[in-house]
Amino acid sequence: MASKETGRGRSLARRLKAALDQRVDAQRKADAARDIQRAQARLCRARLLKDLADFGKALGHAKVSSAQDRVIVRYGGKTLRFESVGDLDQVQVLGDGLAEGYRLAHNAELGRWALHPPHGAPKLLFDTGLEDLIRRVFDLRPAAECDDRQQDAAGTDTTNGHKISGGSTGKTL
Repeated sequence: MASKETGRGRSLARRLKAALDQRVDAQRKADAARDIQRAQARLCRARLLKDLADFGKALGHAKVSSAQDRVIVRYGGKTLRFESVGDLDQVQVLGDGLAEGYRLAHNAELGRWALHPPHGAPKLLFDTGLEDLIRRVFDLRPAAECDDRQQDAAGTDTTNGHKISGGSTGKTL
């Protein structure tokens, strides 16, 4: 009779243990997937910061400093900063004359970075977003005519196929 007493509920316990084992296994898999996703987000942000530093250097006349978590571009006494926020894929954008609240975020569906202004619709960073930031902070715009030469016929420096000039001040970068 004692064996019946000790055997009561064992079948239920086995089924519950199997359910708990499945739950623990699912949680481990979810944690591992989340860790992989976080690592990929950090790597993606590191690539972005390197790309932004390379862009600043390609301008030729800007001073660029970078570290693992930030890029600073200086030109004409003005500064544009890209700083990592948190441990994933957010980047805060700060600049002289730039409203507070600009940020960069990675759109996983598109596989591209977007500039999110504090008000207004996001812009893809390497389409119009970066150009907008450069215009707002440094008052610089690409010239209308673009060629691949380092100097045009008038002797104006060009960078990466774009003559870069200032808005109403006529600044040339």
